[in-house]
Formats: sequence, structure tokens, C-alpha cells
Amino acid sequence: MNLCLLWFNRTISQSLCHCEHFRAKEREEVALKLLDIFLTFGAHCILHSDNGREFVNSVIEQLYTYRPELKIVHGKPRHSQSQGSVERANQDIENMLASWMKDNQTAKWSNGLRFVQFMKNRALRSGIKQSPYKAMFGIEPRVGLTTSTLPSNIIKNIQDEDELQKIFEDMNAEEQETEQTQSGEYMLASKSTNIFLIRKEAKENLIKQAKRMKKISDATHPEVDIGGNVVISIPNVDRAKANLRNLIGVVLEKNKDGLYKVGTKDGVLNKLYS
Repeated sequence: MNLCLLWFNRTISQSLCHCEHFRAKEREEVALKLLDIFLTFGAHCILHSDNGREFVNSVIEQLYTYRPELKIVHGKPRHSQSQGSVERANQDIENMLASWMKDNQTAKWSNGLRFVQFMKNRALRSGIKQSPYKAMFGIEPRVGLTTSTLPSNIIKNIQDEDELQKIFEDMNAEEQETEQTQSGEYMLASKSTNIFLIRKEAKENLIKQAKRMKKISDATHPEVDIGGNVVISIPNVDRAKANLRNLIGVVLEKNKDGLYKVGTKDGVLNKLYS
């Protein structure tokens, strides 16, 4: 994989991911990719990054030059358990890409990003108890006629739109008649309400999952006193195979959110830990 960055974005309540590749980790290219997403789905209020506050601020400044009315703030450092889930998600993307390349007998991994993204977004998530795609759009993703209610033998023989229209008219005449008696405003309002309820359910399930994770984390990770020694695991993506797997540090301070600032023999770590 000769391109240097795989970007993974998740909305908080829907867990929808968006994958991109970059030729260089420059603020202009990152800002343009973000702008493309923001102009399609709307802009987020908070921007998180593993590349440090300075890099995020530079990206926000670049976004402002493209769209002056856009206002985004820098996000707080992630909890260690949240950071771990992000790293696992990135590893999952890499493994799925490797499988896609093997199945399609190609070395062009960037061509598989969209397919992997689609597979991630259509899969059932335990946290929200539905697929991220459904949580975002209110329906399960469609793959043309393959995901329709038509039998496979009929789908195989359809050649053009006229044949498809005739089949739907024959099979769903009564249903279509019922829909035609309803006003367009009523149908739109019904769909909008359905999407709202689906997103509300997804958010509630995600909050429940976060509480369970926090409870487990509190039980397995007791509070550390200031000046106490800690062992910090180094993510695989941030170290070479021959490098150490862990860092030994000292807790320097604890903020109001329960996050610790840790120092090592080489200096103070930029990230905060829980």
C-alpha cells in the first residue's frame, strides 16, 4: 500500500464510516476530502484527529478559506478505550481490503475502498442494533433488483424498464392503488418520522453500549494516583516490528474529565489517557 493514509470517519450516533486514501498527509488534500463530505451530508461541529492539535487547527483554517461561514472546533482527546476501538476499526478495514484484493486478484487496494466501505456500512452493529446505513437513511442498502422482492428467476429475465414496470404493475396493483390515494405530503412525513425513530433508537442503543463499556473499564482499570507508574500499549500502526510494545510512564496530572497526562523519559505524551 504505497499511499500514506487511510481516513476513517464515523458519525457519533449512526456509526457510518467513510474511507478515503491520500497521497500525502497535507492539510489542503485533507480539507478538500472533508469538504466533499460536508457538502453532501452536512458539516460536523467537532473535528477529531490522531495527528495532533496543530494539524487539526491547520485543516480547520484551510476549510475556512474554502467556506468562511463554516465553524468547527477541535475535539477533546479520546479515552483510551475509544482510541482502541478506532484502531481496531482501522485494522478491520485493512483486513477487509486484503481479502478484497485476494478475491479480485489485484494489488490496487484503493479501488477496493468503496466496496469495503459499503460492506462496513451495511453490516449489523451490536452497539446500535442495526446497520449504520439504515440508521442514517432509514432503509437497508439496495443493490439494484437483487435486493428487491422479485424472485430471482424473474430478475434474471428482465431486459429493460418496460418489462420491469409491467411486472411491478402486475404484482403490486393493489398496493400502488393504495399509495396513489395518499398525498405526497403524508408519505414524506411518514418517511421522515420513520428515519427520526430509527436514528433515535440507534443513539439510545449507542449510549447504552457506552455505559456498559465505561462500567467494564472502571472495573478493570482502577484509578491511578498522581506520580504512579503506568504501562501504555503502543498501537501496531505506530511502531516497527522490532520496537517495544509498551511504554512505561508516570502520571503527571488528572483533569476534570478523568483523563491522565503521562510523562516518559523522552517527554510528556501529547494524548491524554483514562
